[in-house]
Amino acid sequence: MKVYERLANYIKENGIKQSYVAEKSGIPENTLSMILNGKSRLDADKLEDIIIALNIDPSLIILPIKKSTTETSDTN
Repeated sequence: MKVYERLANYIKENGIKQSYVAEKSGIPENTLSMILNGKSRLDADKLEDIIIALNIDPSLIILPIKKSTTETSDTN
């Protein structure tokens, strides 16, 4: 999953309005929408603005979700 997809999922799953993120981050709402839909690149400066606006730990968005170590393989 790409960073913009994790960001879009976080916003959706937490019931946060794109207009709120746009206002708090200073990113125009149409630009934010294009980023979250993968139609515009998410650069580091915009990502930083969004993370600050959401007041979240950057690792929630930047680091991929790791599978549980207790999961077993279907190769047996």
